Amino acid sequence: MPLATLHSLTFVGVRPVAVQIEVHLSAGLPSFALVGLPDTEIRESKERVRSALLNSGFEFPSQRITVNLAPADLPKGSAAFDLAVALGIASASGQLAKADLTDWLFAGELSLSGALTSVRSPFALAVAARKEAAQRHRPLKLMMPKTQAAVSAAVPDIAVFGANNLFEAAAHLVGHGEPIAQQTHNITDTAPKATPDMSEVVGHQTAKHALLAAAAGQHHIRLVGPPGSGKSMLAQRTGGLLPALPFEDSLEISAIRSLKGESDQLSPARPFRNPHPSSSMAALIGGGNPPSPGEITLAHQGILFTDEVLEFDRRCLESLREPLETGRVNISRSGHQASFPARFLWVCAHNPCPCGWLGHPVKECRCTPDQVRKYQGKLSGPLADRLDISVDVQAVDHASLLQTSNTSVTNTGSAELLTQVIKARKIQMARQGCLNGEMTAGQITMHCKSESTGEKLLLSYAQKHHLSARALHRICRVARTLADLEEETHIQKKHIATAIQYRKPLNGIK
Repeated sequence: MPLATLHSLTFVGVRPVAVQIEVHLSAGLPSFALVGLPDTEIRESKERVRSALLNSGFEFPSQRITVNLAPADLPKGSAAFDLAVALGIASASGQLAKADLTDWLFAGELSLSGALTSVRSPFALAVAARKEAAQRHRPLKLMMPKTQAAVSAAVPDIAVFGANNLFEAAAHLVGHGEPIAQQTHNITDTAPKATPDMSEVVGHQTAKHALLAAAAGQHHIRLVGPPGSGKSMLAQRTGGLLPALPFEDSLEISAIRSLKGESDQLSPARPFRNPHPSSSMAALIGGGNPPSPGEITLAHQGILFTDEVLEFDRRCLESLREPLETGRVNISRSGHQASFPARFLWVCAHNPCPCGWLGHPVKECRCTPDQVRKYQGKLSGPLADRLDISVDVQAVDHASLLQTSNTSVTNTGSAELLTQVIKARKIQMARQGCLNGEMTAGQITMHCKSESTGEKLLLSYAQKHHLSARALHRICRVARTLADLEEETHIQKKHIATAIQYRKPLNGIK
C-alpha cells in the first residue's frame, strides 16, 4: 500500500502536541507536496529529504508524493520532521516493508548527506514523548540524533534511541545489521553549586523573618530601603529557603528551559529569575508570533526577583496582575492562543524615592513631595494590593558589619530556615491541599479563624484603613502562615498583629 503513517512532536508555546505524518504515493507527474500549514523551515525540507534519501542508498520514487502533517489547522515550524518524512517516503515506496512504525516517535533534522543533525530542545522532546506515552497508555520509543540522545535519556519512562544517520535509523527499524542500543543516561556525580547563605546577612532580623514567612506560605513580598542596605542580598538568598522541586515539577521546569534554549539538564533546583528593568513586555510576560514564554514562565515554581521594580515599564508591571492571581498567563494571537504556567513567588525591591534617602536617619532626601509621589505611583494600588508583605530594610551600622567573627554564631543559616519552611508547608498541604498564599476565599473562611481578640484587632484595622477584600484576605493568609511556622493550630492575636505590621505603609510609602 503506497501509504505510510508516522508520528512526531511539536510545541504550541510550551504545550506538546503529537503530529501525525502521512505519506502517500500516487500515479502522476513526479511532484512533492507538503500540506498541513508547514512554515518555510518545513517546506525547505523537501530538498534535504530528497538528497538525504539518495545519499543514503535509497531510491527516490518518481511519483506524486503528498505529505500531510496533522492536525492540519496547527501551524508547524520545525526541521525535526525531516527524519519522519524521509522514513515515511521510504516506507510508502516499499523500501521499509518490514518496519513496524506503530510505537515510534521520530525527531531529527537531515543533512544532504543523510546524517542526523541536532534538533532544538531535545530534553523537552523527551518530556513530550513521555506525556504522549502516558496518554496512549502504552510504551513508546523515541528516535533522534545520537549526539543528543544521552541528554534525552535522563527522562524516565521513555525509550530513547540515537542514530547517526538516516541509513542507521532505517536499518534498525527493519532489523538489518547490528541494532541500535537503547540510550542510557550517564549520571555524573557533580558537586552541588554553592548557593548564598542567609547567615552571611548581618542584622535585618525582621526582613529575614518576613522572607521566611513568604517562602513558607508563598506570599509575595516587597523590600524597600536606601541604596546598599541589603535588599538584593536578602532577596538572592530567598532561593535557599525553598525546598527542592518534586520530580514531575522538575521535568516541567527543565522542559521549559530546554524550549527557551537555556539548558537541557534535569535539575531539582527551583528557578531564580532576575530580569533587568529594561526588559520588554515580550521578555517579561511572553509574546511574539508564535508566542514564546517569558521570564514569569521561566520562574514557574520558583522566584521572580524584580530589583528596582519601579524602574520597570509601567505596562510590564501591570501585566503581572493576572498571573499573580491565577498562576498562568494567556497570550492571544490571530488564529491561536497560548497559555503558559506562571506560578511564582514575587520578590521585589526598590528605593523609597528617586534619590533613595527618604526616611534615612542620617542622610537627607533631596526629592520634592511631587517627585516622591510620582516615583512611588509607578507601582499602582491594585498591583501593590497583591503584595502580601512589605518590609522596610534600613542600613546596618558599620560596627555590626565589621564584627565578622561572631556572624556565624548569631545568624541563622539557610539550612535551618529551610527546615522550618518544609515543616510549615507540610502542615498546609495536609490541612487544605495547597499553600496558604494560594487559598481560596472559602478555604480562608474555613482555616483562618482567629481568637476573638485577634479578630477584633483585624476588624478595627480594616475599618480604619478601608481595606479591600483582597487585602483583608491576604492578611489572614499571612497570619495563618505565621501560626504554621510556630505549629499553632489556631491563629492568635500576635500573628494577626505581625501580619498587620507587614501590611502597614512603610516609612515614606503612602
